[in-house]
Formats: sequence, C-alpha cells, structure tokens
Amino acid sequence: MSTAIIEARRAGFVSEPGEGRPIHVLGSEIVVRIASVDVDNAFTVFEGQVAPQDGPPMHRHLHQDEVWHVRKGEFRFVVDGQEIHARAGDTVYGPRGVAHTFQNTGSTPGTLLTTVVPGGLDEFFEEVEMISPRGVAPDPAKLAPVLKKWGQELLGPPLRALPAERVESD
Repeated sequence: MSTAIIEARRAGFVSEPGEGRPIHVLGSEIVVRIASVDVDNAFTVFEGQVAPQDGPPMHRHLHQDEVWHVRKGEFRFVVDGQEIHARAGDTVYGPRGVAHTFQNTGSTPGTLLTTVVPGGLDEFFEEVEMISPRGVAPDPAKLAPVLKKWGQELLGPPLRALPAERVESD
C-alpha cells in the first residue's frame, strides 16, 4: 500500500459494500472492513456471516474490548457469565479480559458487524488463516503459540455444544 493511500485513510475514508479483506478463521468467514494498519492500530472493524446455530468457542481477549452490532438475525451472547439475547439493530459490549462467545439462534444466517479496540484482531485472524487454511483442521500445537502471541485464550466449546443452563465464564 502506498504512503499516499495510508495518508488519505488517516484523513478519513469509506469502506463500501463489497470492499474489505476476506479471511477464513477456523471455519468462519469474515471480511475486514477497516484494518488495524489503516487506523494506527486504534481499532479493527470486521463483518461476518454466522450460520444458524453456529458461533465461536468460549474465549477471552486479554487486551481488547469487543462490540458486536447485530445487523441480521438473532443471537445469544454470553459475556462474563451473563446471557444476553440480541436481535437485528442491537449492540452488545464485551470488555477485555472476560470470557465470551455468541451463537446465531436463528434458522437463517445472521450478520454481525464487530469492532475491536485496540486493533490487532484482524492480524491475529490472518496468522490463524496461514496455519489453518480453509478445509484444514487446526493443529493445536501450531495454534497455541499464535494464541499466546496475540493475547487470546480458548476457554471452552461453542454454545451449540452446551445446554443453555450450563454456560460458564471461567
């Protein structure tokens, strides 16, 4: 990327529909709408479609707050042991250092627009994609040092694997 483009982006820019960098992350597809590098690592914005009944494993970001804006569908979030139900138009906050996850509870794909502060999660996703590309099961021995490097912790299974009354935060 040229210096002129980076300078222009520091002055403000728009991420139009269809723009962004697609990344495959452990079975999920996201599109980075605003990359960390574009905003001096202040934040990252990405959009992802979440299949019905799907979502990530319980995890924790040691250094980043996370905000999810539900653009389409209905979701069940668990943030620090608190269960939150959200639908299109709702915004959910998860502070850094707390266990969290979410699940699309609908029967059609849902869409989340996620902002992470400070940035860097997009760079973590890119590194994960390199060691576990689409169609390749993640190798725990390769994944562990990447998780540690980026201050990420996997804490448990996705919500689809747990009954609603058995959700724990630590």
